[in-house]
Amino acid sequence: MCKDLSLGFEDETKIPIQGVIAVERERVYRLPRDFVAFQDALIMNRVGVFIDDRNFLDLVNDDGNIISGLVTAGTGEAEVKKTRKRVIRNTKDLAKEGAVYAGPRRFGWLGPDKKTGRRGNEKIDMSEWPYLVSLIKQAYANKGWRTMTSYMSLSPMKTVRGNDVWNDATIKFMVTSPAWWGGRILDGKIVTDKKGDPVIGDWEHATMERDGIGYETWLAIMERINSKRHSRGMAQDAPTREVMRTGKYVWSGFLRCGRINKIGHICYSKITATPSSGRNKKYGPAYLCRSPACKGVGRKLAAVELYLDSLVLAYLDKHFSDTEPSTVPWSSEKELENLREQLSSVEASISSGEIAWTDAHNVLTQLQSGIRKMEGERAAHLEAEAKRNLVRGWKRERWDMMDVSQKRAVIGQVISAVVVMPIPEGTSKKAPFNPDLLKIAWRKDEAA
Repeated sequence: MCKDLSLGFEDETKIPIQGVIAVERERVYRLPRDFVAFQDALIMNRVGVFIDDRNFLDLVNDDGNIISGLVTAGTGEAEVKKTRKRVIRNTKDLAKEGAVYAGPRRFGWLGPDKKTGRRGNEKIDMSEWPYLVSLIKQAYANKGWRTMTSYMSLSPMKTVRGNDVWNDATIKFMVTSPAWWGGRILDGKIVTDKKGDPVIGDWEHATMERDGIGYETWLAIMERINSKRHSRGMAQDAPTREVMRTGKYVWSGFLRCGRINKIGHICYSKITATPSSGRNKKYGPAYLCRSPACKGVGRKLAAVELYLDSLVLAYLDKHFSDTEPSTVPWSSEKELENLREQLSSVEASISSGEIAWTDAHNVLTQLQSGIRKMEGERAAHLEAEAKRNLVRGWKRERWDMMDVSQKRAVIGQVISAVVVMPIPEGTSKKAPFNPDLLKIAWRKDEAA
């Protein structure tokens, strides 16, 4: 463009060119060096004019030099903001049109191909598609996530990243994503047309006629599993109360599986407690590894908790009984107080009429955002100090008065994990509990 402007005509067609008209100046130049090249081309053209969104801009004479300085100084910062707005606007326009959107390859679709011009996630991968359809039908039939994860782990299919081992989170995302029926989530909601009906994308997707699943199937699945929790991008309602999930078992999550799984790696999955039932009810609850890619390990809950509780109490008695609780003050308390004073001053000026609300809007937003951020940092600091003081000045009698959540918090201060090793081959299932098969990783440095 700059070359043609300099010559005064289009190089191929010889059509005269005497200026440029653009809906946005960012379509012509974005960086200061782009502007300088554009201005030089206009100067060489001699007659060259520039019209930006109905505004005539003279970039050639002395007044233009002033404009040049302003544009050159502010282009960098303005470019970032305008590029962000342009990307957001373009994303929304494409979503309303149902266009194929960019992103990592999804399971069930083919990736991009430059030779054929195929875009990523546009065409169905027929080798993977039957498995995705099967997962969706299983979810519609109220099958559990673990059942579906086991189904994929035992199949010859790999994840889109090439892993042999599948997990529940991946399955949940695949099933709850609206892409498989042609929908898309934007700003936390399904993209709809003016009538309120979902916009169906241009990529290949499931149909009731061919696959037996569709939009209504997705609605039924999301109704059952709470779409706002499991689907990425869906808006979430503000919580009405604080929910604390402590569980019933003290050592769930701290225990890790030490068995070699089917791909030759240490499993290291979290081991959780499972109540006994049926024939095993007489043995009581047990800690079990339930990873679909692992044969699993298990131990009786009572024996594990008795042994590990005694170790933790002995460790606390030795290292923390002579310590005193102490709290390190938060270092940014004065900065937070200064921000609050500034906010109060600006609000008072607005109330008295000294400053217009529109003029102070950006300042108010920045101050409020800074205050929220610093309040979050202070809360995190106080929470960390409270956790450290759980074990300082330790007294053993406190353990029996604690509930499960408090005991887990104390354990987390001194232990990072306990790896449960499999029982050696040839050992009887009725053999007594062997504590040597529990490998403990202490938080010596952190606790101290």
